[in-house]
Amino acid sequence: MVALTPEQTAPFFNAVQSSPLDLRCILLLLVTTGLRRGELAGLKWKDIDFENGYMQIERTSQYIGNKTLITKEPKTKSSRRAMVISDDIVKMLRNYKAWQTQQRLMMGRDWHDTDRLFTQYNGEPMYPDSLTKWFNHFLKRHNLRHVTLHSLRHTNATLMIAEGTDIRTVSNRLGHAQTSTTLNIYTHALKSKDAKAAQVLNDLLAIS
Repeated sequence: MVALTPEQTAPFFNAVQSSPLDLRCILLLLVTTGLRRGELAGLKWKDIDFENGYMQIERTSQYIGNKTLITKEPKTKSSRRAMVISDDIVKMLRNYKAWQTQQRLMMGRDWHDTDRLFTQYNGEPMYPDSLTKWFNHFLKRHNLRHVTLHSLRHTNATLMIAEGTDIRTVSNRLGHAQTSTTLNIYTHALKSKDAKAAQVLNDLLAIS
């Protein structure tokens, strides 16, 4: 498991903020929601509830070779989930939807209306591998530590744990079938949190 350290998050987010709106949306959604790459590529506008501030994870996109992209249900029952998104993310998505509408109007009849959030230039669903290739270029261009796109999912989880989010909530947002899966993957982050808790009690009780 590789996640961005606290020291690496500041330059990363600075680079994100200077990116084009569509790519900024991709990265901020991955970091703030912990979505898998295929889940992000599978998002449709009907999955976003702007009024109540949450989104549904209903499908995943997968490339199976020979220029073939398929859409299927998430890999487990728990992977189909709803999660709250922040007011800032809702605002960002509203702006992005307006931008995408402009792109659609410029394309005219050449636009393929798939209702996807993230698409190719003509509205066709985006290939998950395209996200990975772009992300690698993004890191290199901004001289950032090379991590994988999946590392943003791990970063999301470790940040939640560091801020004291209970493990069941973390597990539910990540779409894990069992909390034991989350515990096994993020043992290091939980141990660090546990060590801090022990030190807090030590200082509170003035143990010497």
